Amino acid sequence: MFEKILIPTDLSDDSEKLITCAGSIRNAKEIVLLHIVPSGEPAEREKVQRQEGLVPRPAIAVRSVIEQDAAGDIPAAILKTAEAEKPSLIIMGARRGLLSKSLLGRGGTEILTRSRTHILIMRFPAQGIFAAPAPVVTGETLFSRILFPLDFSRPANEALACIVRTEDVKEIILLHVIRNVEKEDRMNLVVREVEKRLSEARETIKRKRPGIRVTMMVRFGDPTGQICTVAAEENVSLVMMSRYGKRDYLRKVPLGTTSSKVIARIAAPVLVMYTRIQLNVTARELATKEFYIAEKIWFDYHQTKSDPLHDRIFAVFVDDTPVSVARCKQHEDGYEVDGIFTWEEFRGNGYARKALDALIQGCGRTTLYMYAVQELVEFYATLGFVPVPEKELPPTIRQRYLWAMGNMKGADVCPMKRVPDGENNAAG
Repeated sequence: MFEKILIPTDLSDDSEKLITCAGSIRNAKEIVLLHIVPSGEPAEREKVQRQEGLVPRPAIAVRSVIEQDAAGDIPAAILKTAEAEKPSLIIMGARRGLLSKSLLGRGGTEILTRSRTHILIMRFPAQGIFAAPAPVVTGETLFSRILFPLDFSRPANEALACIVRTEDVKEIILLHVIRNVEKEDRMNLVVREVEKRLSEARETIKRKRPGIRVTMMVRFGDPTGQICTVAAEENVSLVMMSRYGKRDYLRKVPLGTTSSKVIARIAAPVLVMYTRIQLNVTARELATKEFYIAEKIWFDYHQTKSDPLHDRIFAVFVDDTPVSVARCKQHEDGYEVDGIFTWEEFRGNGYARKALDALIQGCGRTTLYMYAVQELVEFYATLGFVPVPEKELPPTIRQRYLWAMGNMKGADVCPMKRVPDGENNAAG
């Protein structure tokens, strides 16, 4: 699994512990020691060569790369070397001193955010008489007892599959944290579903690696706090987790919120698994029994409600998560397009256009009308809508803006019309 390992080294005692750990990973075949030298300073090649000799297994090829840091940006230099070397694992050290609030500084966070491979963060005892000790874990026991937070997202499932290919794993604790659910009957349903999915994950692991002991655990509350608590209570040798949670992955966030918080707080070593973001984006018309999906998205959009008798609603899904909707409402004298809304965290990805494309494909054989927000007139024009005098809109559609008394600019809207493709769509 981790055949080629990159270790940034500052030639300290902690760096030597990282090298010893890397040499104990069973599948390791090559270790690259990266030493960044400030611009203008001589390289300490003898110390780097001495660290090469710390690898405990002769079968592992060891070499050093010494780079000058001309720009004064060590994280960028590490990332540049990682791009060139393409390691399957980067091992970094982290420590917390007396006045530090985080176990990982800005540079480490930047590497985590921008790297394209898995990263193992090792913990070392803090310095100072008032600093709480952090456990030191050697490579011989690193994979023996793993805590794996599982949120059932695609990145987490893919990271979990990596365990099957990892040597030396003896025990895995599958942890799912349920956030508070208000109604007790709903909570019972959630717990049963979580236990079912944890059981399925356990059976998959045991089928592929019968010798691994798998324990299931369900906790409630804040995911970060529960992960840190369970790691301490169970005295795990390693926390292994995906870089992204489900919502982070769907929003293309480079480092998930929970992952970031756990990495900053936890004392145990953390293996952060990198998964390439490949989202499956689809758009389709909702069945009337699915209209609740639109209403959930519309909650922040004037709490708009659906009308099964007159509405056709089209939604965009990222994987299985609905993120954007658009509605075609049938009036007695025409069809109005409205309710075009995308959840804030998913904006900027073209999802509203996809929802409207689906709507036009489904309803575009008839003339469509809308009141467009002024700043979006150009956007709707790219979909075939053209500005028209308000009098061209059917009377029942005009009902919504009677209060404006014809002052469309004052109402910050523009009447628009789209005729079926192939017909003349000129303003009257």
